[in-house]
Amino acid sequence: MDPLSIPASIAGVTMATLKSVQLLVQTIENIREAPVIVLSISNDLRTIQPVLQSLAGAMQNNSSQIVLNEQIQFAVKNCKKGCNAFQLQVEHWMRRSTGDKMFWVDRWKVALFGLERINTFKGQLSAYKATLSVALSTATIITTARQENLMKELRDMMLRQNEVVIREQVVQADAEANEIQSTIEQLTVGTSSKLSLKAQSSAELEHSRQEVFQELGRQQDANNILRELCEEALSQTVHERTGQKIKGVYATNNSSALAGFINTSEQESRIDQDISDVVADNWSLAVAGVVKNIDFKDFAPCAPGRSGI
Repeated sequence: MDPLSIPASIAGVTMATLKSVQLLVQTIENIREAPVIVLSISNDLRTIQPVLQSLAGAMQNNSSQIVLNEQIQFAVKNCKKGCNAFQLQVEHWMRRSTGDKMFWVDRWKVALFGLERINTFKGQLSAYKATLSVALSTATIITTARQENLMKELRDMMLRQNEVVIREQVVQADAEANEIQSTIEQLTVGTSSKLSLKAQSSAELEHSRQEVFQELGRQQDANNILRELCEEALSQTVHERTGQKIKGVYATNNSSALAGFINTSEQESRIDQDISDVVADNWSLAVAGVVKNIDFKDFAPCAPGRSGI
């Protein structure tokens, strides 16, 4: 594909996703006497609409590559798939209903089988929105930071603040990953409080359980995409502020790791760096960057597995 056509192509997918979101909002809000938990999805969907609209514009106008990267494409496409899947789920719940009114049996089944499904979908939407929001805010901040008339102190403050926000988002993503895994484990052993309720049909209960497994897989994917995007956004922000783009580093076991500028002068700190993974392992010591006046004897023993740059 012509590189110049990529932004327009992704913007087109974004607008298609926006239409899927809008259709689902309309479908849900047209259901009279729907359970509150179902109606709450409409609010989540409405909050992601302006983010998608902003993203479509940024893809056409913003020079920052972060709004065009792979994670954004996955997030937008998967958001569309998730909305389409939930659209079918709502139609399935409404299959015995007449007109726009939800039949009481359908309401009962939503309460019995649908809570996990709904909460999982809401989790997906939250991850997609966070992914797109991090990309948009990072793109805006980087563009602003490159303005020639911007004071260095203000520029650095903006970039540092973005680093803090992104790191907080990573912490939240890690916590969400643990929650998802916990839910999967509960369902695996059949101890989910919401899905272990006695139903008219054990086959229907098992079908519902399997659907939730599939959606939890989508939620895991959405959360992984969010974390990957955060790592890339953090890398770009740090690189914009310091000229460094150090990835990975690691160390493990006995460890010790140094990265960036250590005991350097102001002039040396202006050196651009783009280092990559590094690693070490076992007794470990990983050094990545410009390092001065360090006595490595103060660090962990470094027999097997010593890396340095």
